[in-house]
Amino acid sequence: MELSRFLDQMFPGDASRGFPVFSDLGLDEDHWLPSRVAAGVSVARSQVAPLPDDDVNDTLKALRRIDPEATQVFVDAALEAYFSAPEIGRTLRGGLETLFPNARALPDIDTDLLLPVLERYSEETDRD
Repeated sequence: MELSRFLDQMFPGDASRGFPVFSDLGLDEDHWLPSRVAAGVSVARSQVAPLPDDDVNDTLKALRRIDPEATQVFVDAALEAYFSAPEIGRTLRGGLETLFPNARALPDIDTDLLLPVLERYSEETDRD
């Protein structure tokens, strides 16, 4: 089973919701998948006899038995590549913002605003 077909099984997309299959993202495998992991997964996949309708989870379990570390790095890299694609971020957010892996920091808040709440809580717990 070629890698792009396998990735499409892992990330089948949902056209009705605007999620493309993995291969439609046009991601360069050399960019998102470390070469040592690609080699390890290729060797492991050659040892797994995939059937045309293999369940992707069965294939991943078989790969984990052969090379658990490379399989986990492969899965993590594939997840990061898919969910960091701008198309996926836009669909998930309903807009143009990037979702993953860029974290959003909340602005500093004025904790003094919480003092009345904390004081009231302290008064109530003292009464109990």
